[in-house]
Amino acid sequence: MIDIGTLQQTLENRIIGKTKIEYHTEVTSTNDVAIELGKSGKIEEGTLILAEHQTAGRGRFGRTWQAPYGKCILASIVFRYRLKQEHIHLPNLLGALSIAQGIHTITGLAARIKHPNDVRIDKKKVAGVLTEIEYDKNRHPFFVLGFGVNVNISRKEFPIELRNIATSLQFAASESGDVKICRTSILRAILHRIEENYLNFKSNNIRLVEKQVKLWEETT
Repeated sequence: MIDIGTLQQTLENRIIGKTKIEYHTEVTSTNDVAIELGKSGKIEEGTLILAEHQTAGRGRFGRTWQAPYGKCILASIVFRYRLKQEHIHLPNLLGALSIAQGIHTITGLAARIKHPNDVRIDKKKVAGVLTEIEYDKNRHPFFVLGFGVNVNISRKEFPIELRNIATSLQFAASESGDVKICRTSILRAILHRIEENYLNFKSNNIRLVEKQVKLWEETT
């Protein structure tokens, strides 16, 4: 289990996870929970939803996201910010950028962004991002940034059809795949980077965010 108390006490953030963290053993998807809370209009920006397992996790175009219980990071964050039409694509990239940066900070692994919303290591998917835009009961816009990271999944736990296209931090960190990765440390690093990149984005420093994305893009 992720130690929520330790996470909240050690987060170097001012917004994300500092006012409220909801932890669930099982949900349909963390985005579903975050959207429901956001629509109430009663929660603050930066509310963080975490789960150990999702029964209906999803990615882009309705694709499913499968994750063994307790082996991944499954998270969603509520942001109360009105996105301009020309910037609607940026939260996905901001999330992917932050995940790649956070993974590298903790593990040293060369995680890279695969447009528009994947993070890969050695051309294999290790994380995905899904942004959803909604309105609360007062018609105020908000968006939910959801993401999943494969952390301690062994190769044999991946479905056969995914073994050549997906990986986990545990498997990527060692040939034997037996090095356990601390999910709390990875999550903390990712959340720190998300807030840093989001504040640059919110301050209209779009060029800096886009420059960082280019630096962390996967090369062909």
